[in-house]
Amino acid sequence: MINLVRYGVVCICCLFCSIGCGDGACNVIPNVTFRTNINRGEHLNVYSPGGWSNASGGVRGLIVYNTGDGLIAYDRCSTVNPEQQNRVEVDGLSIIDPASGAKWLLMDGSPTHIAECSLKRYNVRKDGDSYYVSN
Repeated sequence: MINLVRYGVVCICCLFCSIGCGDGACNVIPNVTFRTNINRGEHLNVYSPGGWSNASGGVRGLIVYNTGDGLIAYDRCSTVNPEQQNRVEVDGLSIIDPASGAKWLLMDGSPTHIAECSLKRYNVRKDGDSYYVSN
């Protein structure tokens, strides 16, 4: 009987952890359908390793960053108080939310200060000399 109770407690703990932890807990930015073209004419800086550019798309716009191995794109909507849809900005090698003071790394969108969730990432696909960002 005691083993059955322990088993039940472990199952309940695992259930709560799976609900509150992991990727699902940080899915705080709404899904929107879009497709944005990133080309040299409008986004020249992003074609150099370490370069970045703002672009349209997503909930509050996009930050597109060149990792040296390819491009990654984040939504500019802060994951801190996402219902307010505060727009984040690039500041050196960081991305900041001026409203909350939260910070993320530009190189991968991971939180470094205040924020608990990474910035929302989008798919980036290369087609010839252009890139396409979409959800």
